[in-house]
Amino acid sequence: MAANNPIGSNFMDGVLGVVIPEFGGVDLGKTSEDTEIEFIEDITDIFHAQDGTQPADKIPTGQAYMVRCKFSEPSNTVISNLQRGVTLSGDGKSVNLGRDIYRSGYESFTKLLKLKRVDSNGQASADPLFILNFYKAMWVTTAAILYGPESQRLIEGEFYIFFDKINLTFGYTGYATSLGL
Repeated sequence: MAANNPIGSNFMDGVLGVVIPEFGGVDLGKTSEDTEIEFIEDITDIFHAQDGTQPADKIPTGQAYMVRCKFSEPSNTVISNLQRGVTLSGDGKSVNLGRDIYRSGYESFTKLLKLKRVDSNGQASADPLFILNFYKAMWVTTAAILYGPESQRLIEGEFYIFFDKINLTFGYTGYATSLGL
């Protein structure tokens, strides 16, 4: 049975809040607290000395997206899918905290990221209108994994979204075919 639709008529309507990310085909479980999606844009000022001290033009020189979220009580599987250099044993109980450095993030560490809105019962929507797909996402941990007797264990970070050079887009929500993708 398909999950109920969240509030609104599509991914962008209503309150975003908690989502269920799928990263490289792995369900990471529900996020904790709010999930933020930020459009990042670099703008360069063009100056002409004879026109005064304010820019004569502004040129966009770079764009990307950032998805910030927290995962509560992350399992070994979640951590190994987010952290580069972390590998699990065959039974998933033992963890090797290695490293993986000096490789291209775009070429080596990006995966398809699907953000699925959840309904009031916490179930992920299967409706494409409530799923945001990013083709090239790379996870970056931004805070220490929290352990404490009076706190919930968290892993906090952000997915940096690269522009996909093959599909010529960051991603989409809805039906890819209706967008010509």
